Amino acid sequence: MSILAPLTLTIPELAARWQQSTAQIFAQALPMYFYFDGLVFEFGDKWHRAHGDVLEARNLEAQQARQSTVDLDIQRQNLHRRGLLKLTQWEAPLDDTELAALYAEQDHLLQDIRRLQALLKDRNETRQRHVRNGLLRAAPRTLREIAENGQSSFPHFAFMPASAGSEEKISAGAVVALEDGFPAKTHLSMDDLVIAMHDVLAIEAQRGSV
Repeated sequence: MSILAPLTLTIPELAARWQQSTAQIFAQALPMYFYFDGLVFEFGDKWHRAHGDVLEARNLEAQQARQSTVDLDIQRQNLHRRGLLKLTQWEAPLDDTELAALYAEQDHLLQDIRRLQALLKDRNETRQRHVRNGLLRAAPRTLREIAENGQSSFPHFAFMPASAGSEEKISAGAVVALEDGFPAKTHLSMDDLVIAMHDVLAIEAQRGSV
């Protein structure tokens, strides 16, 4: 009965396999990966990444605040016209043209609010489709910090694996931004890194190893 080869090896496992130290393994600049469960976005996707909606969200808040003011003004003007309300000293009665302009602004605000709400809802739903539960390739800076200090701050950026499947939304090798990892981790260490078995076998084949 054959035993299936593992898909990945830890650094100590590879060091034992090649009879080298972990420092020697690091020195070979092999592609190394870490597990990530969270949201992953292409680096250039500013709209869907965190805080990409700041301008639209502020605009929506401002439009909603203005709508409340316009709604109240229309209500008070209509009550005043019917003799049911006396306007304050800071309010002036509006003629038909001015009141019609206020109604037009109210209609425009409602349309813009619906547009912004739909836009932000679509953004949020799209963000939730960017969940990744799998390996990402560590960036050279991350590996350098781990090699020098034993750990690095948990990276905000990494690379999509070269073996990314055809169903991936992000192309293989692309720089990606990481968000909302679970469980939340503050650091990445050597214990978190693995090497793909296909990389190991490719190197061994070049060396003429079995």
